[in-house]
Amino acid sequence: MREFAGCQPLVGEVVGLRTFRIDESGTLLPLHSDGRWYDGPNTAVCSPPTGHHPLGPHPVPEERCECGFYAYGSAAAAAQNRNCRHVQAVVSCWGGIVAGTKGFRAEHARVDAIWISTSAPLWLRRRVAARYPSARMYADCSAMLAEHPLTELDCYQLPRRHHAGPAIAATLAGAALITLGLLPFGMLQAHTLLWDLWLAVLTLGAVLTAWLVIGTHEAGHYAAAFVAAGVLAWLVAPAFGLAGWVLRVPLLRGIVVGLGGYLIGLRPRHFPMVKTQRERAFCGVRP
Repeated sequence: MREFAGCQPLVGEVVGLRTFRIDESGTLLPLHSDGRWYDGPNTAVCSPPTGHHPLGPHPVPEERCECGFYAYGSAAAAAQNRNCRHVQAVVSCWGGIVAGTKGFRAEHARVDAIWISTSAPLWLRRRVAARYPSARMYADCSAMLAEHPLTELDCYQLPRRHHAGPAIAATLAGAALITLGLLPFGMLQAHTLLWDLWLAVLTLGAVLTAWLVIGTHEAGHYAAAFVAAGVLAWLVAPAFGLAGWVLRVPLLRGIVVGLGGYLIGLRPRHFPMVKTQRERAFCGVRP
């Protein structure tokens, strides 16, 4: 069973917990799209960024798709999302509902209550309250959850404790890839073990990138293919000498942006805010 899909679809109202981004106008936005939420009922639509869906037209949510409004089933599950340190909202959902081990996806949703961290400026909290008058604003998250209890479903599972082993292994593997792509080409050729390792990793990277581009048709896989292509370019760079640094630019930029965003998030009293856009694409949600 998956985190947000896997059990039998449900029909009826279910209460869950989720997080949002907030722009300067006080509008609630999903973490990974610009489809704004409105006060009162909202209806989800399946609108993939590529404009094409392999399943064709289908009800929302669909178990084989990733569409629908997402919500966590418990505070413990929501706490695994770092953005929940800044914004949490209780949402009531109804219509078609597909549940999983961490939460559910729904066809319709309404924001009932909102908690915003005290690190957010007062003027922003007032704008959010003005835009969502039917939702109650809370200064204390535990009080919000006490007055708006979440629906408990049998399919929910307690969040697993994350062991440090896999994270350490992934970090070491990433460091090894970066080091391998920085070695001079002459050094790689001079040592049989390094040369064989470089060829093996290069071949594996090329196959993975090709599979992601050719074998799949979803936006998430294309994004993964873009990352894999950046890693592949990094590994190929030693063969081009000094000019190879041009191939290293995409991955270096990604590392700098990712590390910079993480460090900015550690600042005291930091609150992430989205710059208001004059024209925003209204896709993914309709009032």
